Amino acid sequence: MTIGGDVEASPAASSATTAHSEHYSSTRLRGAPMVVAKAKSDTTDCTDGRSCLLEAVDGLPPESFDIPDVIGDWSVRDCLAHLVGWDAWAVNALERSAAGMPLGPFPTEREINDAAPNDWSGRPIDELLTMLRNIRDTLSDRVSQLTDDERDEKSMAVEDVSLSVNELVDGLIEHDMEHAGQIRTWRKTQGV
Repeated sequence: MTIGGDVEASPAASSATTAHSEHYSSTRLRGAPMVVAKAKSDTTDCTDGRSCLLEAVDGLPPESFDIPDVIGDWSVRDCLAHLVGWDAWAVNALERSAAGMPLGPFPTEREINDAAPNDWSGRPIDELLTMLRNIRDTLSDRVSQLTDDERDEKSMAVEDVSLSVNELVDGLIEHDMEHAGQIRTWRKTQGV
């Protein structure tokens, strides 16, 4: 990955697990010795996690999206609908928080899963994949409008838990990476 011109970051620098946190990454100038530079992840990590997920389903035949038991009982389609549901909740949470409104109770996984498939699992795959891109772009846009301090502040209260926008985004990135890995494993074992 290139950072600002001629500086290349190691794969660790773009790792989603270190998203939005201060970390040290090895960098090297082209043709120069290795140096250590302090880097701060930015909102591109938000879309990088989603890109990883979309790469995991790239080239999957349309009929394969509906094979059951890929992730637990879910098909790939069910999993993607589940992720749309979480992103929709996160966008709503950011908007409510910015307006000074309470977020309400943190949804249970069951509530998200029950809501998302009803809205998304029956839609055409192309539409579902477009929504996965668009909703993450919307989230990334909202987050990019915040300063570093605003993203670091534990400004979101859900029940008894306070979390920062960065922590919310980190959770979504890890969630994408988790399901991307599960889909890749399934594809390898099934030869899909």
